[in-house]
Parts: sequence; C-alpha cells; structure tokens
Amino acid sequence: MLATLALAAILVGPPDPAQGTWWKGNLHTHTLWSDGDDYPEMVVDWYKSRGYHFLALSDHNVLSQGERWFDLSGSRGKGAVLEKYLARFGDAWVQTRVDGGKVQVRLRTLPEMKAIFDEPGRFLMIQSEEISAHHGDKPIHVNATNIQELIPPKQGTSVLDTMQKNVDAVNEQRTRTGVPMFPHINHPNFVWAITAEELMHLEGEKFFEVYNGHPAVHNYGDATHAGMERVWDIILTKRLAELKKDVMYGIAVDDAHNYHQNHMSKANPGRGWVMVRSKKLHAHDLVHAMEDGNFYATSGVTLNDIRFEGRTLSVAVRPERGVTYKTFFIGTRRGYDSSSKPVLGPNNEPLGVTMQYSADIGQVLATVEGASPKYTLKGDEIYVRARVVSSKPKSNPYAEGETEVAWVQPVVGRR
Repeated sequence: MLATLALAAILVGPPDPAQGTWWKGNLHTHTLWSDGDDYPEMVVDWYKSRGYHFLALSDHNVLSQGERWFDLSGSRGKGAVLEKYLARFGDAWVQTRVDGGKVQVRLRTLPEMKAIFDEPGRFLMIQSEEISAHHGDKPIHVNATNIQELIPPKQGTSVLDTMQKNVDAVNEQRTRTGVPMFPHINHPNFVWAITAEELMHLEGEKFFEVYNGHPAVHNYGDATHAGMERVWDIILTKRLAELKKDVMYGIAVDDAHNYHQNHMSKANPGRGWVMVRSKKLHAHDLVHAMEDGNFYATSGVTLNDIRFEGRTLSVAVRPERGVTYKTFFIGTRRGYDSSSKPVLGPNNEPLGVTMQYSADIGQVLATVEGASPKYTLKGDEIYVRARVVSSKPKSNPYAEGETEVAWVQPVVGRR
C-alpha cells in the first residue's frame, strides 16, 4: 500500500537540527585490494583530506582482512605510486618483502586503517564489499554497506534471480547478526546488464545507483537504452502503483579506481556522493537514515535543507556566487498511460533492454529557478522527486559538458 503524505514527511525528515547533521560520504570505492590503482591508505587519505565524513572501501569479492601481500611485478602499485605512498606514510608503516624474487607490499587491513583514520564526529570508515556476480556475459554487482562477513557471489538462473540471491544474502546476514546493513544495486547500465523491468521486481532492496562516476556505466543511456533517471521513474511508478512494492532511492557514487590521472576516460574519485542526515556519524545511524530516505545524492550541488510539510516539498540550495540553479520536480500522476512496447532491433526483433513507456511516467511537474524551489502536491501524484541542476561545470566531469546536480529522494503521494 502506498504511504500517506504524513509518512512521506517522515521519510524526508524535518529541518529541525535535532534531527541530525549532513554527513558527506562515498559508498563505492576501489583500491589495490581488488582493481583500484592505489594503496588503501592513500585512497582513504584522499577522501578524508577533502572533507568527506565517511567512506566505504568496496573492493570486489573481498574484505580488507587478513595478511595480503601485493605483487609489484604487474603494472599497479610500483614506481611513482609506491614513492608517493612511502612519502606520505613512511618506511616504518610501509611493509615490503622479496618473495620468489618479486618485491611485494603488504596491504593494510580495515582495522589498521580505522586506527589511524577514524575520528569520532569527523571521519568514519565503513566495511563494504562489491559482491560481483554475473549471469552469462552480464555483470551483476551488488554493494553491501556495513557488511560484517564476506559474501561470495551467488549465481542465479536469470539476471533478476542473480540480483535477488545476492540481495537476499546481505539481508540474511543482517537478520542473523543483528547489525544494520543494506545492499544496493550498482551501475545497472554497465554492459547494459540490468533493465528497469528486472529492477522493479526486486524484493528487499531499496537502493540503486542513479549516478556513477565510472566512464563505462552509461548513466545517460543512448538511443536504444534508457538512462538511469528514466529507469528510476519507471521503477518508481511500477513498484508503487502496480506492484505494491517499496520506494527505491537513488544513490550517487564515484566508483573510483584511478587516482593518478584525472580524465573523463578514468574512474576518478570525487564525481558523486551522498549527503546523509543523521544524529551521529555512526554506521548504524547512517544506515537507518538512508533507509528512511533521509539523504540526497549529488555530483556537486550542496543543499542546506530538504523538507516535506503538509503537501509541499521544498529544497534549500546552498548557493555559490555566480552560479544559477534550476530545479525540476518530477513525478507520475495517477491515471497515467501504463502501456509499454519493446525496443526493436534492425530486423524488428525485440531487444532485451528496458521497454519504452509513455511520457506520462516521470513527467516534469514543475520547473523552478533559484535557490529556494518548492512544489505543492496536487493530490494525484504517485511520487514526486526533485533534480537540482546548477550552471557550474564539474571540475572533473564524467561526460563532456556535465554540470553539478543534486537528486532529492522521492516522496510518496497519497493513494
């Protein structure tokens, strides 16, 4: 059953400072523990020194645990990369050895890193894993935030079944351990692996990446494939109005792998993150706040406040001198055209991609310029979300011409 407007107000949270502080964090990050190109401490130092409050190192199918020696005979971790590591942390910290004629460096564990980086109320490292499975040639990746035990990837009989098995594994660990944690679906358009129809049927999942800074993930789609915001509107409409499932929230991440050369062709840090409002900088508080929808996703725009009072969704942008802002309030109204049709290939064969839906789904309900946009629901909206677009170009964009954006989580209208 759809939530009432009163419940939606709880999801967004009132502006009362007693409700918490905005904490900046990234939930999808890679290091030499898997396919990143820098030492984990160097990666953590990058984020902490730039004002992030929390960070999850989400390496593929591994936790930063146990003794692990990284072999420098390959292309990563050596030369200038090792020199920078030594210069920053010193010979007493950086442990090396020669084994079988090969120079190796020990990768530091999460507990070791937390001991030097964690600061109450300032910075927190959260254990994570990118559970990296596949179905056929399609990568199915599920991040697990605040995970306590490694989860080997689960294989399923379909894309949906594979996603579901890995989501279920995270939720099972949460139930068994009693520790708050959550799964989120990574970059659905990576290798065009996951469609809106598959996402909308997931159970026990509330999050997916609406924006990912990796250059290979196709955030904006193409002539054949829907972009991630279009996918968001489709799954919100179908889940809430037809499938009677929960809302899904959109996360922004950078999915950083490359830390030594900034370029659109590289998976650089700092392209997308979440701002979470919670009382404490603690993993449990952050998890619960995000599950309540008390956060926004951003690629640069900062918001002072989001509130939903009565029937009005309002956003307070923290303006920058010389920058203009335009907010699009987006949603679907009851009575929408629910028809869909397949995307056809060159021989008129249906392609296995997200279907084409009516423009009634995810329509722009209002456009407001300035730093204090608001929208009052008319009463027939299934949901309303907001996209705040600035005129400020990103300093290290994911795509040519990209400007900074913030994505406000959807509020659910009265049934």
